[in-house]
Amino acid sequence: MKVSVLVPIYGVEKYIKQCAQTLFAQTYFDIEYVFVDDCTPDCSVEVLQQVLAEYPQRKNQVRIIRHKHNRGLGAARKTAFEAATGDFVMNVDSDDYLALDAVEKMVENQQQTGADIVSGAYCSHYENEQIVRRSEPDLSRETSLKLMLIQNTLLPHIWARLIRRSLYLDHEITSLEGINMAEDMALTPRLIHAARSISYIDDITYYYRDDSSASTFANHLSAKHVESYLKANQVLWLYFRKNDESNEFLTAFQIGMLNAYYHALAGDFSLPQIKALLSYQPQSFVFRCLHGLLARKQTLSLLRFAYLTVKWCYKTLIASFG
Repeated sequence: MKVSVLVPIYGVEKYIKQCAQTLFAQTYFDIEYVFVDDCTPDCSVEVLQQVLAEYPQRKNQVRIIRHKHNRGLGAARKTAFEAATGDFVMNVDSDDYLALDAVEKMVENQQQTGADIVSGAYCSHYENEQIVRRSEPDLSRETSLKLMLIQNTLLPHIWARLIRRSLYLDHEITSLEGINMAEDMALTPRLIHAARSISYIDDITYYYRDDSSASTFANHLSAKHVESYLKANQVLWLYFRKNDESNEFLTAFQIGMLNAYYHALAGDFSLPQIKALLSYQPQSFVFRCLHGLLARKQTLSLLRFAYLTVKWCYKTLIASFG
């Protein structure tokens, strides 16, 4: 089974050596590596090529694609995927790194279970060398998706997952240019919804640099980041309105929208600005009331309280009934 490892490159000169070493030293051999140079201003690509020279057995498995101009993370992920030819894909951020047997362990699980998506345990790696192990809970596809949609509960990270490539192709799911903050949130829930089955392994597969300078979430949320975050929510809204015909995930999505409005208002976006980017309209009486009463700058703290309260009630309900 061929696995495509997809890696965007931008401003990671400090980190890419370790990343590339762990990619090329994988115990699983049938891998193609697709790197996308998004016009990085530093020597990241040169460092990558130096590391590749140390692994001549991998040379013919590597492609480095360069954008003509900087287009952002969403576009880089899209370019990498379009060049992929593997049965499954893995996304790796170039400031992170893999366990050396990560691909092998995930492929083994996929072959045992037949799952469309296999998720592994991961570690948060901090600049002070502190490493904290984090496991994703072994939940059903439906429960996992609901917990992602309510936001700030189950991370929708695209990395540390082995994903069947045909899920993207058959359901027209792709990364989108211009969505660079929260691009995972726009992508992963759609893939999980499209999947027939998902699986988990408790083995550590991925090391995520939680506070590197290259990590978007390590930086203050700018207006540009909030705009991208709202666009990601818009992608999800359009997808689930079209594909969730039974409204199984509507309540979870509406809870998440309370959080989206909170962050946008806290980021000094006005209601007209939010509505220009997000066409979402509450579909049930409770959420219409919450948005009508709370989605205002003047009641921001109340909106936050409403989100946390409704989310807690919903999580409790999920835990009780599955």
